[in-house]
Amino acid sequence: VALVAAMASSLKSWGTLLLLLGLQCSLLAQSTSRRAFMEYHHLNPNRAFSAYRCDEVVKEKRLMRRISYTFLHMSRYELEQVCISGNLTDRLKNSYFWTRVRIKVLQCSWVRYTYKDTKSYNHVLFHCGDEGYVDRIEDVTVLEPIFD
Repeated sequence: VALVAAMASSLKSWGTLLLLLGLQCSLLAQSTSRRAFMEYHHLNPNRAFSAYRCDEVVKEKRLMRRISYTFLHMSRYELEQVCISGNLTDRLKNSYFWTRVRIKVLQCSWVRYTYKDTKSYNHVLFHCGDEGYVDRIEDVTVLEPIFD
């Protein structure tokens, strides 16, 4: 009987430890996806938008060659606030949200050994992930082209 009680106590300890470890990994994965989104899509607004060129951005960010990329020229604070609900206390989770403000977007398309730049003001459809932060861009609606 003492042995069974000791084993049950040990199993509880291991179960609690595994649960905590699982939560830690989940939080790490969520913050990693948010950070990866920011590194991948965010352009620093302290640098003039006209100074950005697709070939340079892809090279700076060390991205692999793909057919297209979309980069956002807005502050990190604004991007982190996209998934906050109307009452300003809750985050939108696992939902889609169109921005109401115009966002400067640099779209890069691979054409004949180089990237073609397309700059414009857009409304952007973001996906707010399970943790309540933007985790991907779903759609972009062009409002007005920007000519350098």
